[in-house]
Amino acid sequence: MTQTCLLTVLVLVVACAHPMPAPVPAPTPVPAPAQPFAPVPQASSLLAEIVTAEQAAADHPDDAETWARLGSALRRANRLQEAARAAWRAVELSPSVESWTSLGNVLMQGGAPTGATAAFEEVSRQTNDGFLAAQNFLNLGYRAWLWGMDDLAMRAYARADELAPGHPLVLYDRTLLFAASGKVATAQAEATKLRNVVDRVLQDRPPLEMVEILEPMKALTETVINGEAVARLPPLPESGQRLPDRFWRRDPSQSHALDLTVDETSERFYPITGWQVLALNLPAGWTDNLEVSKGQPASARIRLQTGGPRPVLWLLTVTESRQAPDLDRLILQARQDLSGAPILGEVRSFTARGFAGRCFVADDPGARPGDQSGFARVWVAVMQAKGFLVTTTRFLRDRDPGLVDESESILRALEVRDLTPPHR
Repeated sequence: MTQTCLLTVLVLVVACAHPMPAPVPAPTPVPAPAQPFAPVPQASSLLAEIVTAEQAAADHPDDAETWARLGSALRRANRLQEAARAAWRAVELSPSVESWTSLGNVLMQGGAPTGATAAFEEVSRQTNDGFLAAQNFLNLGYRAWLWGMDDLAMRAYARADELAPGHPLVLYDRTLLFAASGKVATAQAEATKLRNVVDRVLQDRPPLEMVEILEPMKALTETVINGEAVARLPPLPESGQRLPDRFWRRDPSQSHALDLTVDETSERFYPITGWQVLALNLPAGWTDNLEVSKGQPASARIRLQTGGPRPVLWLLTVTESRQAPDLDRLILQARQDLSGAPILGEVRSFTARGFAGRCFVADDPGARPGDQSGFARVWVAVMQAKGFLVTTTRFLRDRDPGLVDESESILRALEVRDLTPPHR
């Protein structure tokens, strides 16, 4: 209806201007946009956040909050060496509770518990809030327990108990640790203490948000006191890496944070299911994002990305595979799934560390040299890595064969590691 009215108005305007209007030509059909041969997912907002934070740090190099924001964004992107450097710079400019806490969180995610402990001790010295200081050690202890480092977890819980005596979470975490380790009598003693604390708090009719925290604690006490088994929990689905010692074993008064050297590449870890971890060696500037689906079978999606003149966009899907997959069939299906009329390269095989893989490239026939609006090529690969099927698509802005070689080199070095604790 709107279109009809608009045409009527146009005809009337022409009639007023010209007594003898010329015939209106038939509208020229608009060609449908070409269908991309490889649909590209939406860009990551985290990458844009990092670019903005980096520019802000360059513009305000002496602003602690700016460096703290950059460190937070880099930590979430698993660029932990850069995150540690930014966090140290924030401490250097303003050694506050907030900056030391942020540094401790980076070191904790980077597998440097000694450094994280030292950072959290600085927090405890600066604050009179025992519960705030204790929470850092509770977080450290819980993470250590998830990875089977029970001795470190107990030390962290003991420090939290010193800072906040009677804290319900200290009792809860210790009960969980003892019960999952098979120390039934000790776990029941801790559970009894926890039940008494929880009952006293619930009698005071606390706010609903506190009740939601206390109810799972009470449920755990009943389970443990009744002698029921409690399983050790698997690691959280959070990517990480091991930071070199120089990022935590340092005297801030003797060196500047920005003098810390960031390695060109680093090995990053991705918990997939249980204690099964995927390890990839990646360039420093690549951000990553891990999404885990705990279905049957378990699967995870890893997104690798970076900007600049040669941007990276690489999607890896890792799926638990109990039987050896038919790689030839899968790679053929991947070729058939590409829309449009791509120019398909030959399927090639590659192997490494006992893994088998297939890959090919596909080119967009409509891509123009130097065009920055899309991707001229995709590199697709499937491989079997122990009990996992890895399918990957890397979007390439140009047809440089060196980028394909880089992709294959990274996959060849891929490892699947079983980090199951020795005592469950």
